[in-house]
Amino acid sequence: MRVTILGSAAGGGFPQWNCGCPGCVAVREERDGFDARTQDSVTVTNDGERFVLFNASPDILAQIKNTHALWPKRARHSPIAAVVLTNGDMDHVLGLFSLRESYPFEIWATESVWRGLEENAFLRTLRRFEGHTKRAVLPLDDEVDIAGLRVRARAAPGKAPVHLMGHAEPSPEDNVMLSVGGSRLLYAAACASAEVDLSGHAVVLFDGTFYREDELVRLGLSKAVAKDMAHVPIASSLAMPLGNCRKIYTHINNTNPILDPSSEERRAVEAAGWEVAYDGMEIDA
Repeated sequence: MRVTILGSAAGGGFPQWNCGCPGCVAVREERDGFDARTQDSVTVTNDGERFVLFNASPDILAQIKNTHALWPKRARHSPIAAVVLTNGDMDHVLGLFSLRESYPFEIWATESVWRGLEENAFLRTLRRFEGHTKRAVLPLDDEVDIAGLRVRARAAPGKAPVHLMGHAEPSPEDNVMLSVGGSRLLYAAACASAEVDLSGHAVVLFDGTFYREDELVRLGLSKAVAKDMAHVPIASSLAMPLGNCRKIYTHINNTNPILDPSSEERRAVEAAGWEVAYDGMEIDA
């Protein structure tokens, strides 16, 4: 099973368009070691022919352009057979609307995420003809076959998207983590707690959004802390008991000091056996 990290940044990317934090400045100045990152998205394939896209980033067109395996092989074609959404956040669903040019694929999401999507009239652009996109419900705790991949969703501590808060009752289906290929891959790009069972997987891609709970407050960028946005900080997840597996932080916010390769925080992450995802990273699981 081949896993490719198309985008490793949190919402807004790195650099973020309206951010002048030290990391974003360093990327714009092209300092050594500071690499630009697009927003969170991962693709997985068993056969090199059919690919499943986990989350559809707003940067999906650039990500496809940069990934040869996702290029069309004939006049009208895409290797992307299905898209699986882990939640309804804008940085995970906006890319769907860039995949509207009349080529069929499946969209998998929980009933809770579907309800939020279907409130948006824009969804009609993905229904231009019969069979344009297939609506598929992602169940909790049951394994399903998606384009040749075994996928099982589990509720992950999180919350509904900002644009739906106050408009819908909270649900365990608002945010999920995915086990892919049985125990080969665990993908949990957004998670609000380190008290979750991620054990038994060969590779774990986990929420690396913030390093500290008050990261944005320290930089004077916000009054919100990590838990307000349903993310567990790396400082709390470094020591999670994951056993003998390959563990990688992804969905990294532009303010996170681990994006500085010479930082104390980056050294702490690597000393604890974690890797830091980057765009184009390929993993055999």
